[in-house]
Amino acid sequence: MRTLLLNNLPAPYFTPLFARLGELLEGKLTVCYSSDWNQTVGWEQVSDEDRQAIILDRRAPKLRRWFGSGVAAAVALLKVLKAEKPEFVICYGYTLLPQFVLLLWAMATRTPFALSGDANFYNDAPKGLKGIGRTFWLRLVVGRAAALICVGTANRMFWQKYGARNEQLFHAGFAVNNFGVLRLGAALLSVRDISAELQSIIDERKAAPSRSTPRVIFLFVGRLVERKNVRLILQAARRLDAERLAVVIAGSGEQLAELKSLAADQANVHFLGNVAPADLPAVYGLADVLVLPARDEPWGLVINEAMACGLAIIAHEHCGAAVDLVAEDNGFKLSSFTEEELATAMSALLSDPGLLNSMKEASRQKIQGWTIEQAANGIVEAIVSKGRLRKI
Repeated sequence: MRTLLLNNLPAPYFTPLFARLGELLEGKLTVCYSSDWNQTVGWEQVSDEDRQAIILDRRAPKLRRWFGSGVAAAVALLKVLKAEKPEFVICYGYTLLPQFVLLLWAMATRTPFALSGDANFYNDAPKGLKGIGRTFWLRLVVGRAAALICVGTANRMFWQKYGARNEQLFHAGFAVNNFGVLRLGAALLSVRDISAELQSIIDERKAAPSRSTPRVIFLFVGRLVERKNVRLILQAARRLDAERLAVVIAGSGEQLAELKSLAADQANVHFLGNVAPADLPAVYGLADVLVLPARDEPWGLVINEAMACGLAIIAHEHCGAAVDLVAEDNGFKLSSFTEEELATAMSALLSDPGLLNSMKEASRQKIQGWTIEQAANGIVEAIVSKGRLRKI
């Protein structure tokens, strides 16, 4: 069955999933991305051919220059649909112009379609006229969808909020290439050009057995923006014994200067700047605990990656990944955004090495069920089950 998949940006974490999906569909998958590469988050740019995908707004450069990326992508998408004549479409998202065009096309041509995305029930609070319009549109497309891909429990609850029926729901848990993360981390821990800060942390880790109480390393990975709440980590760490822990911040963003200023007198806080996705496993390998106290975090794939590398997790209870992947056996789920609660969780891991080690092992075991294979199989199940013309 000829299947067309539309996603917004070519984020690297989707590449292995879409590659496996293409294999399972025996090559009858066309992957389209609405927009050009996002240079602001440190992803390496690759060509359409390398990714075996169509980046739509590159196909209409004049329209892109005159009217913007969304219009260019929407026009290019209509041309691709005319040429490919897909029998099933998968749409990641539902509000941007190219997504809007694809969903209208599917409904108009009676082509069965699946909706996917990481929308989180706990973060969903539509307001005003825009919220009313969004709610109407969501109820319409959810009602007409052949399938709704659920990346986790909070995402399933989101679809159900807008009228999803049980027979529409297919589980395809949000996943990373667990084996690839581990293999890459093992290879990179002994390499090449790394920052002096990172080298000092590596040296300390190697010397850790000689310390009576090895230092616990708490890691944050992500963009340094307000909603990620990185400031809370620095404030919580300030409450604890600086000799017993280190904080590593991997990422960059608009708050970098502010956070560096805040931590100017905290010698145990290290800022690594942007870290390429291929180098992240080495950073995970240095740490003991991933801390993600973000507000409004739809999923948080850094939790998957950190668990694959055997880290304990501290995250807010409404973070999508925490809902499904974090429990008392492998971390702490925060119920508030206070430094007191975060400091208490960090202190518990500092004071009990046995607890920390058991949580790290539990993370490594638990994530084994969240794989690219199960995600791809869930999507294929939706296509096979619902891939037929439906009365509308």
